[in-house]
Amino acid sequence: MVKLANLNLIGKFGRILKNPNKEKRSLSFQSLLGGEDLTLDVCSFEEVLPYSLMSIPISSVTTNDNIWIATSMLSRISDVTNNLVVIEDEFPIGTISIYEILNGLQKNPKPQYFEETVTKIMNPDFYIDSRDVNVANILKRINKAKNPFTVIENDKNNFSQFSIRQVLEIGSLCKSNVTASSFPKKQAPTFRRDDKFRDVIEKLSFNEFVLLEDELSFVNHDLFLEKIKELSTTSNNNILELSASTFKTVTPTLISDKLTIAEICRMMLNMKYPCLMTSEQMITPRDILDILCLGI
Repeated sequence: MVKLANLNLIGKFGRILKNPNKEKRSLSFQSLLGGEDLTLDVCSFEEVLPYSLMSIPISSVTTNDNIWIATSMLSRISDVTNNLVVIEDEFPIGTISIYEILNGLQKNPKPQYFEETVTKIMNPDFYIDSRDVNVANILKRINKAKNPFTVIENDKNNFSQFSIRQVLEIGSLCKSNVTASSFPKKQAPTFRRDDKFRDVIEKLSFNEFVLLEDELSFVNHDLFLEKIKELSTTSNNNILELSASTFKTVTPTLISDKLTIAEICRMMLNMKYPCLMTSEQMITPRDILDILCLGI
């Protein structure tokens, strides 16, 4: 079910009606249009992403494309977005992310799975928002979702996308003294080299990354997509039983716990696999979204 969102209840007039208590909030962002400092509860995408949204149209597949094509495309465009939009008659009817691919693979672990059409796994329940929608409302909504993504309608038959990568762009504009040390610590899931694919898939279905046990390296969604691309022609009749030892792992970049949110986001935007580590914790783009929402 496509949801046409109408969340811009505050709009630009919100600056006039803004609760004075909100002045005490620690997170403000520099507008790319006027250069002024704003809080996200009173601005639209036009003010924090005026150029990016127009330059990042949706990455789409059609209802005739198969899961192999979708998997290959998602792997290639992971530095731009984490979703594909399924188009029919030039209009979005569904979305596909790593979660839909993982869920479908768990149900059908045979190589023939990749030959099925994308409509078998697409998520038909998504939002279409306007460009002047309130940013804070969007961030809070996608932060509650398993997959942070929304389609932005520029005009008829012209759509852009807002995903976790654009969250990093907004975070890079954050003017705050909140540092990496402020991020909440969390227990990271792990896997072993002698595990099976099914073990890693199950953990990635609920987490952004999985650490290799006793090593400082990880597998995340992007790395898993790269591996899945190799499986469409595998002779193994059950992909879930393949060895996890074949996964490529990456060592997270070590950073100072004194880096600010903006500095962290700028680093992540230039990384193929955005995952940072302080002496005590891992930081991912999803953690950035959590912190931004706490400041709204």
